[in-house]
Parts: sequence; C-alpha cells; structure tokens
Amino acid sequence: MIHHFKQLFSIALFSITTLSCTAVQDDPVRALYITGGGWHDYETQKELFISGMKERLGDDFEWTVVHEGNKEPDYHVSVLKEENWADNYDLVVHNTGFGRVTDAEFIESFVEYHKDTPAVLIHSSIQSYRYAEPATPWFQFVGQQSMWHEEQRGFEVENVAADHPIMQDFPEKWSNPDDELYVVEEVWGDITPLARAYGVETEAYHTVTWTHEIDGNRVFATTLGHTNEVFETDVFLDTLANGIMWAAGKL
Repeated sequence: MIHHFKQLFSIALFSITTLSCTAVQDDPVRALYITGGGWHDYETQKELFISGMKERLGDDFEWTVVHEGNKEPDYHVSVLKEENWADNYDLVVHNTGFGRVTDAEFIESFVEYHKDTPAVLIHSSIQSYRYAEPATPWFQFVGQQSMWHEEQRGFEVENVAADHPIMQDFPEKWSNPDDELYVVEEVWGDITPLARAYGVETEAYHTVTWTHEIDGNRVFATTLGHTNEVFETDVFLDTLANGIMWAAGKL
C-alpha cells in the first residue's frame, strides 16, 4: 500500500511540475518584417535576414513577412494603411527603400500607431519617408535625420559602446566590406550612439548604429546593410539579433 502511494505521489508530482513548467513558458515574440522598395536586393536580403534570425533567435520569435512594392520607392505598404496596424505585433523590423513616399498624412498616421510597438530600422528605412513635408514624425521616431550618403565603399566601423548589451559581440573595430555611409544631418531627441564610421567625403564621423526611445517605446536603428555582402557577415547579423532582443525587452 505504501509503495503504491509513493508511486501515485511521484506521478502527481511529475504532472504538477510538468504543468508548472509549461505554464511559465513565454509565447514567442510576434515579429513583423516589412521590406520592399527601390535600390536594393530585398528578395535576397529577406532570405538572409530570416534565416540569420532563426539561427540566432530560434523559436523565441515568430516571423510574419510583408514584402511589397519591390522596385517602387513611392509605394505605400498595405499593412501600414490599417488602423491600429501594429497592435497585432510585439516588434516591427523595417528594411525598406521607400524614399519617394511624400504623403505626410500617411506617414504621420502609421507612425502614431507604431508608438507602442518596438521597432528595428535597417539601412534605407532610415531615409524612407524623408521627402514628406513635413517628415518630422518619422525623424522623431527614428532619432536621426539623414538625407544623403557618401559614395559606396568599404569602411571601418568603430564600437563606441562596448558595455552596451547590443554591442557585446561587436569587435572594437570592424571592416565593413561594402556599404553606404549615411550622413547624419540632425539628431532628433535623445539617442544612444553604439557605433560610428568616418566619412572621407564629409571629413567627419557619423553614427551608424544607435538606440532611441520615443514615449517609452524602444527603437534600434542602423544605417548599415546596403549590400547583400553585409547581410552575409556574422558581425552584422549578430548585432541585428542583439538589437532585436533589446528592442523586444529580451536583452
């Protein structure tokens, strides 16, 4: 009888422990990846990004991809037209080339709905929407304003925040193989610079990676990532993964 009771107690304890462990498991982060537009090979970059993030982040992130307006820099992404569009996601990654979108009302609307959902901004998304009049809502959301870039080339990127968790895998200096250095013309609000590069044309340093918070919402941004070659490097993908986790509050 005692032996039988011990068996039942062990089974019950195992069941409770299993249920308890199952209960505390977090749901995956609902992440949206928006891509498309002009000037870049977004099809290849999409594949490199998704595979790279799945390798680094595993099942902790569940990805939805919206790829629209390829080779159309004036395209309005359909999901961004929806009311409260960001409520369905815990994080949104922008890798877009919509630098000819000038509809200020459209931009103001989708940014307003974005303010409660963390963002990750890659390369040309920084300059997307810059020609709207006004483009203020986007610049405020991004944290920096850039209207042009220096000639495409390889350049050295310097880690200026080695103690920041996003930069834990970034070397002191990294030779970016082939990219565009975006010229920073104005900083909007408080940002935390993470990396910088020297522009030979402007003879000045420009912040290329940073964090920003707007109304308590986290934004991670980098102007790096023009070429597929950059997307193939571990340094770039590791930094994106860290930036994504930081924005989502997981780092």
